Amino acid sequence: MKPIVRHLMILLLVAGLCQLHAASHPNPSTTVHIPMRDGTELTADLYYPSESIITNEYPCILVRLPAGRKAASWLPLTHLSQHGYVVALQDTRSALDEEGKTFPYFSDGWDEQQDGLDTINWLASSSFTNGKIGTAGYSACGMTQLMLAPTAPPALKCQYVGQAGGSLYHHAIFIGGQLQKNQVETWLGLYASDPSVIKHVLSQPIYNDFWQKVDAVSQSHLVNTPAVHYGGWFDPFLEGTIETYAARQTNGCEGCRQAQKLLIGPWTHFWPLDYPLGEYPVPENGKAPPIDISATRWFDFYLKDAPNGAADLPTVTYYVMGPADGSPSSGNVWRHSDSWPVPAINTTLFLTADNKLHGQKSTNEKVFAYVSDPENPVPTLGGRNLFIPSGPIDQRPIENRKDVIVFTGDPLQDDVEVTGKIIAKLFFAADTPDTDIAVRLTDVYPDGKSLLVAEGYVRTGIIHKDKDFKNPQEVSIDLWSTSQVFAKGHSIRVSIAGSNYPRYEKNIHNDSSPANCKVSVGGAYPSCVVLPTVRRGKQWLVTPQPESSPAQNMVGL
Repeated sequence: MKPIVRHLMILLLVAGLCQLHAASHPNPSTTVHIPMRDGTELTADLYYPSESIITNEYPCILVRLPAGRKAASWLPLTHLSQHGYVVALQDTRSALDEEGKTFPYFSDGWDEQQDGLDTINWLASSSFTNGKIGTAGYSACGMTQLMLAPTAPPALKCQYVGQAGGSLYHHAIFIGGQLQKNQVETWLGLYASDPSVIKHVLSQPIYNDFWQKVDAVSQSHLVNTPAVHYGGWFDPFLEGTIETYAARQTNGCEGCRQAQKLLIGPWTHFWPLDYPLGEYPVPENGKAPPIDISATRWFDFYLKDAPNGAADLPTVTYYVMGPADGSPSSGNVWRHSDSWPVPAINTTLFLTADNKLHGQKSTNEKVFAYVSDPENPVPTLGGRNLFIPSGPIDQRPIENRKDVIVFTGDPLQDDVEVTGKIIAKLFFAADTPDTDIAVRLTDVYPDGKSLLVAEGYVRTGIIHKDKDFKNPQEVSIDLWSTSQVFAKGHSIRVSIAGSNYPRYEKNIHNDSSPANCKVSVGGAYPSCVVLPTVRRGKQWLVTPQPESSPAQNMVGL
């Protein structure tokens, strides 16, 4: 394995294991080979409390690792054994395949192979545990948890899921119908490196039965497990974290509905190992949540019946971002809510003929034309990325390009707090039915810098394959969710382009020829962006969301 690939694998697995005590990694207490229903054996290392011999006295925390237990053998997750748990680190099938031809997750869910279910049933009935099982893990290990949950093993009592998407198609691979090029190619290089795997992925750009087998959100009605779901505003799996939480909270079985917790901080995918947030550090009070919503507290409650009130924690804990440079505002605070999305009033800002954003519709129509050239794509600059620099990076270098159109609101008279999903609605036309639309929402500072807040992407030939774009067609672009105070004196900006590369694959139109694109505004074409607004200045537009107490250190995970 190349050193850079090994480094990325280790980084991906280590990053985000929240606030663990520093501890030297122990040797496993024992290694077991767990049989699956087809006879395949998956190896797991078991870690017991240091003073313990192997008995069935303790509950078990299972971590299923697509990259393999050896790649993660030093992970501080094993420290949970010192809190009175058996910790099991298990290879999944992709870890067994040295040729890299096994696509992760397809044997981990509810299809013909159900390796997660078989593993939990075996551990629960073995002499190594007391029959109570919880699962933990982040990123790839979070996804193995999500795929496992719909099989609903009776011994599975709770989960602690970090920064993971419930649907591989919608949240990780073909967001907006376009391939997440850099993320997918690099990520599959870690878990399924054979070229045949990426070739097969590229042959499946439309959601179908293949992708339904790794869409745990669609199976939420089968889940009966309480869980914590945590993520970051600049994590590439943010919307997957939110949608998985919401689907379980609303549609899950009796033991699942209203038993989910959601935590979102001002973080990238690699929190807490790496604290930078774009070009700035994470605010000091944003480095840890304000309440103890740690894995040890969660597991102690559901696996040990500890009366610690974990089930009564706020349903949603989220950080409202403010100016990244620390300038004064009412942002950069934690809030709690009983639900997600939080109550908000939609504020519509219309794109106008004079490149403005305005709260009132304009009767003046104008067509803005730009060229989307796959040989000269608009580069990725910050955002929700996995292996590309992420976070709120200044967008001015791309906003000055001729193939990017920009609309900017007037300086705000008061702080404006926006929390929830942001949607852009554009009247779009092009000389090819298959082209891409990249939309970015930024916070423009008084000194001119334009920091990215949210972004969305649509490939028209996939998402709107039945539309004829010779004439303007309304297209809705999901910019995902955020929580942001746009401070007094700042402005809100929207930019539109035909690419965001290499985060998304270039759209090779007609033999790589440029696509001529048009966005119509005003009059019969009310192109706009819709912001879920909860507060302007001191005036709450909906029921105020309580601000949290100062941050506390998390214990354990």
